[in-house]
Amino acid sequence: MNVCFIYPDIEGIEYYGARKFYHGIGYVSSLLKQAGHRTSLIYLQAEIPRSDFLGEISRIGPSIVAFSSTTNQFSFVKKYAAFVKEEMPQVLVVCGGAHATLASQEVISDGNIDALCVGEGEYALLELTEAMDRGRKMEQVQNLWLKMSDKVVKNPPRSLIQNLDELPFADREIFGFGEILKANGGWVDMMAGRGCPYECSYCCNPALKGTFHGLGKYIRFRSVENILAEIQQITTNYDINTLNFQDDVFTLDRNWTLRFCDAYKGASKLPFWINTRVERVLDQEVVKALAGAGCQGVRIGIESGNENLRREILNRKMSNETIIKAFRLLHKHGLQTYTCNMIGVPGETPEMIQQTIDLNRRLAPNYLQFSVFYPYPMTQLHDTSVAKGYYSGGHISSYYSSKSLLKMPGLSQEDIQKGYEGFLGLQEELERKRRGPLMRRWYKGLRRAISKLDWPWEAHYGTRTVNQ
Repeated sequence: MNVCFIYPDIEGIEYYGARKFYHGIGYVSSLLKQAGHRTSLIYLQAEIPRSDFLGEISRIGPSIVAFSSTTNQFSFVKKYAAFVKEEMPQVLVVCGGAHATLASQEVISDGNIDALCVGEGEYALLELTEAMDRGRKMEQVQNLWLKMSDKVVKNPPRSLIQNLDELPFADREIFGFGEILKANGGWVDMMAGRGCPYECSYCCNPALKGTFHGLGKYIRFRSVENILAEIQQITTNYDINTLNFQDDVFTLDRNWTLRFCDAYKGASKLPFWINTRVERVLDQEVVKALAGAGCQGVRIGIESGNENLRREILNRKMSNETIIKAFRLLHKHGLQTYTCNMIGVPGETPEMIQQTIDLNRRLAPNYLQFSVFYPYPMTQLHDTSVAKGYYSGGHISSYYSSKSLLKMPGLSQEDIQKGYEGFLGLQEELERKRRGPLMRRWYKGLRRAISKLDWPWEAHYGTRTVNQ
């Protein structure tokens, strides 16, 4: 069977400078290939003409076209799925990914989508592909919703994959991984596990936990040995510079984290970055172990500098002093820091946005990220936005847009734009501070080096001002 994946990432490259590797497609593709099926990928980093898109589909000749979509990119899925069905009605069009799981009814209601996958797609797509390949019925494949005649068959979800080590390593080559590495400076995205236990009101994890309740452990980590084996495979095949773990909370399991750090420092010299939460880096032994293993930096969600908004609206129950304490500990052990922040949150005011900027200035992270709140479906804050009349529909295709979909009495679009510009200014301010000490050290070093050279400075410049 021939499966063509399509990943829309319109405008993404403009913000992060390179195409991205997406683990969802990578794992499904590797499992299909292991079973003898063919896979390919069309990565839509920009919109392309209908004729060019269909020409590529025709060249590949798939029986299944499988889109993977976020909420922001779903409008592009609808557009290109229509192209496929208009020209090749016999091709089965499937949609998976976060949006298909969280907004299943919206997705299946599109006239050009034949099926969708709710949740983990590895074994669902494998079973679907083998059923089609052998002429068997498809309508009982768990995790799938399928249009059959005049009805939609909504199959129940299957158990979550409990032993992640049973999956083959994600297929990176389907993304043209070598070219991605050249463009991003050799950074390799990795996943150590799946799931997050926290209940942030703007995040999909609470809804996903509810969807898969009773179907096995939601929080799962691969074995340390399995991760190290994948790292060995990657370093054998590619020239890489840094490992970038994308798990929501890498340090969630303290004992696992310490085992990983102990094993990693003896197995790899590559620096790595992680995501975590403030509560999970207050343990000095854990932070020291990360630093000793070669962890270069830590990304942490701050989201808001206003404690009440963060606690009551975002459901993130940590104080500013706790945040400051965690960053001091990270800096003490030489780890770089990266903050993630939101503006335009329901209930926010311009003063609260400034508090977020001020807290980041105090934390002085090496890098920071900021985005305008987006009311993602199946999240608590989406429902709050609708109930209060702040959100009545619509979408924005770019995650990095400075526009808001909400209309709030205490925060105008102009206020959000000013906050956005304030964060841009803070980025420049922090960058100047970082460069300043480095430039001064470089200049002093240059002066010392020149002073040791036996050059006839006076003949050229009259005085040796460089050595003053």
